[in-house]
Order: sequence, then C-alpha cells, then structure tokens
Amino acid sequence: MKNFFHFYRLVYIISILARKGILSEITKSSLLPSKVQNWLKLINFFIGKNNTEFNLGKSFYEILNYLGPAFVKLGQGLATRPDLIGVELASELSLLQDRMEPFTINEVKKIFLNETGKYPENLFKSFDEKAIAAASIAQVHKAINKDGKKLAIKILRPGIEKAILRDIDFFKWVANLVSSFDKNFLHLRLIKAVDLFKEITIDEMDLRLEAAAADELRQNFIKDERFYIPKIDWSLTSKKILVLEWVSGDKINDVKGLVSSGHNIKTITSHAAEAFFLQVFRDGFFHADMHPGNIFINSEGKLVPVDFGIMGRLKISDRIFLAKLLKAILDKNFDEVAKLHIDNGMLPANTSISGFAQAVRSISTPILDKQLGQISLGNLLGQLFSMANKWQINIQPQFLLLQKTMVMAEGVGRQISPETNMWEMSRPMISEWLTSQKFRNEQFQEILSDIALAAHKIPKIIEKLENIDLNKNRNSKKYQLTFLNLIFLLFFVLIFVYYIN
Repeated sequence: MKNFFHFYRLVYIISILARKGILSEITKSSLLPSKVQNWLKLINFFIGKNNTEFNLGKSFYEILNYLGPAFVKLGQGLATRPDLIGVELASELSLLQDRMEPFTINEVKKIFLNETGKYPENLFKSFDEKAIAAASIAQVHKAINKDGKKLAIKILRPGIEKAILRDIDFFKWVANLVSSFDKNFLHLRLIKAVDLFKEITIDEMDLRLEAAAADELRQNFIKDERFYIPKIDWSLTSKKILVLEWVSGDKINDVKGLVSSGHNIKTITSHAAEAFFLQVFRDGFFHADMHPGNIFINSEGKLVPVDFGIMGRLKISDRIFLAKLLKAILDKNFDEVAKLHIDNGMLPANTSISGFAQAVRSISTPILDKQLGQISLGNLLGQLFSMANKWQINIQPQFLLLQKTMVMAEGVGRQISPETNMWEMSRPMISEWLTSQKFRNEQFQEILSDIALAAHKIPKIIEKLENIDLNKNRNSKKYQLTFLNLIFLLFFVLIFVYYIN
C-alpha cells in the first residue's frame, strides 16, 4: 500500500514539473539513464510545456515550496549536488532563501505551554506575536526578557516531524528505485545521500542541537575580536524552542548601510575570508547556511552569524585534502588535482592521471583565467563534481555541503567587494596551516583514533564473514523489469491525470 502511494505521488510530481516546463529541462540531463530519459521525454511530449521565459531555479523552488517543507529542504540539498542537477541550477538554488507563511500565534502559545508549562506572556516582559521570519522548519519571534534584554525566539513548526519523515520515506523509495535498476547511479550514492539528508533534517527538528552548535561555534571564537556568536538562553531552550540573544546590525550585503554606519568594506571582506578559513581548516566545524540574511555586522564591526540549523564537519584528513586541492587548483597544477583524487580514494586506482587532469583543465581554465574578483572556486568545485558520472568520482557528502557553502560565501563577497577574491586572501593562511605544529598534532591524533576504531571492529567483521549467505544476490533483470513496468504505468497515469484536469 505504501508503495502505491509513493508511486501516485511520483506521478503527481512529474505532472506538475511537466506543466510548469521544468520536465523539459530535466530530460536534458546526461546523467539520466537513457531508458528513463526517453520515457520522460515521451511524457513531456504529451503533457509538458516548453517555457523559455522563466527562471529555472526560481520556478523549481516555487514548486518545492508548494510540495511542502521536506521538498524545500530537498531543494537546499540539491544545491549541493551539481553532479546530479548541473552547476547552473545548483548555483541558483543555493542563493534562494527558505521562506514560508508563518503559523498562528495560537499555535505558538500551544507549543510554549507544552514545552515550558507557561504561555509566552508569562515568561517574557514582552513577546511580539507577529513572526519576523518564517521558514520551512521554524519561525522566529522577537521578545524582551524580564531583565530587559532583547531575545530571538525560534519555534519549531507544529506537526513538522511527521510531515518531514513521510516525505523522506518517499525520497528513499525513489532513490532505491533508481539505484536498483541502473548501476551507473551507484557511485552517486543516492541512498546514502537521502540517509544523510534525513540525519541533517532530523537534527534541525531538535532545536537543542542547534543551540549546541551555536554554543560550540561561540566557544571556537570566544577570544576572537573579529567575530561574535549570540549567547544561548539554556533555561528556556527545549526541543521545539530556541532562545538566544537578539542581534542588531546591518546585513552583510547592505553596502550602503555598512558605509553609513562607518564600517570599512575591505576589512569586512577580509574578516569574512578569515572566518571561512578558521571554521573550515582550523576547527573543521563550519556554518553551512551562509546566505546574506544570516550574517550581520554589529556596531563594533564584528561579523555576527545567525541560524545554526545547518552545520558541517570535516575530519582532519578531509581538511588536508581540501587544502591541497584548493592550492593545486589555484596553482593550475592539474596533475596534482588528479593525484589527490586518486590518493584520497575518490577515483578508481586505474584512472588515467593525464586524462583526468586534462578534463579538470578544461573546466578550470575558463574560470581561473577570469579577473581575480570573478573567480569562483565554489562553482569550479561544482563543475568538478559534475564529472562524477563520467569519471566515477566517489563524492563525499561533507564536500558537497562545503561546496554549497563556498558558493554562498563567494556570492556574499562579490556583493560587498566585487574586486576581491576571498580564496586568494585565504591562500597564505591555508599554506601556513599545512605546516603548523597544531595541524601535525591533530593529524597524528586522528591516525591513532582510526587505528583504535579499526581494532575495535575486527571481531564484528570476523563474525559477519562467518555468517555470509552467498545465495542472497539480487536479480538485476528483475529490478529492471519492475522499473520499466512502473515507468509504463506512470506514462499512462500521467496522460489520464492530464486529461481529467
């Protein structure tokens, strides 16, 4: 029964995409298996529209908003997958902000009563009933506590957990369907990507985890005069309510406002580049939703990030790879780029270094030959990931999240200082970090940790080897036939849906 509802939903979604003119763009993807591509083209021929006068990213995001919160989060996730949807669409989606209609004050009061045992008017000196921001997962209200301090109150949407998990179950079904019939999709790790998406999204629905993330970031920068992380009020924070210090200041992309407030734009750009470097390389813990609405400059000129629902982590080995990769790309050492991918297990060992280096050169040179302020390493990495299907690149999910963050950071940098390239500003810091004693100590600690973990797993591995059932191999033809039957049924159901409406 569940599969039937999943299939019906797939039909419904494809019909919407066709009517909005988006399906015609999807069918152009070379990543799609030829059989799927042909079926979708046939469907689009009968019920699709070819609309050339629309913004693909914006239209796609509007549809995702219509389909519900999980689909909005999916759009944010797809922004990290240029290997699936293409660099252009991924870049457009990464710049679109999450906005939805707010839920009512009565629902807000119910949540407060369930979480704290009191209504907001009993907890605060004042509480603004009108939300100042509303997104797919939560909305934000302004309040003043009984000591007169301004607060930002983030409140989880009612019923969001159930809705999100239902939609993620659907995503998993689609990922299994596609992966089971086409081996070329296996290296894209669609099922693993959905599992990671589920993990990240579930974490977002527990505001205590967001509070912990904000607190960790605050501790990382507690002695740094260039950055400020709002304080958490743990006494009122719960799973569905996050209470933190109110942030005042100018948005980082409001250049006129920044200048009128007496701030130096070049200094802000420099601090933004340093903030990215310190989070990614020094700490391996970074804010992964750095759109302009989430970064303020306070009266003291400090960078103040907000909204800590999406954070990324990088192991020391990941940071080493990234640092060497960025350095090799900026040096135009494309053979080194190829070797790094092979050494890091992201490419098969038998991959032609010269062949892959030539492919990297073909996408890198047009970007690196631009003026300094126009160079986008985020988009370059997106182009690199888009070669995943052809070269069987095993892309790690953490790098996809980081790539999206880089695109966002670059977009902000270009808005406030078009002539500046933040990666060139970060380059000396990266080189210094690679030779530092702290880096070597951290690398050694991770090696020891990996050895201990491997030793711990040996008994379990032996046990699994003893219980292997060699008769449980899947029949690939069966899966292919099942998929083709579903596509055949989908085609006729879509035509039926189109004509009855």
